[in-house]
Amino acid sequence: LYREIDVAPWEAVLGAKVPMETLDGNVRLTIPAGAQNGLKLRLKNRGLYRSDGSRGDLYATLDIAIPEDITAKERELWEKLRDTSKFDPRE
Repeated sequence: LYREIDVAPWEAVLGAKVPMETLDGNVRLTIPAGAQNGLKLRLKNRGLYRSDGSRGDLYATLDIAIPEDITAKERELWEKLRDTSKFDPRE
């Protein structure tokens, strides 16, 4: 069983614990620091029931969500990060 889960850019970079709904209710999914878009995280025995009564796994696929509308302060912070960071995704 697969499920996409949206995460904020800072959650992917810094790591986080985010709420995620499963068949058994909500859990706190641990996002590792440095997580990349499309990363699959396995939640063992949280998937569908098999014919033998055992449970399959649930896979959470990360989708890094980028905000569409930002405040002036948020823009200032993103620009400061751009100017400070040595990260280049094309290298």
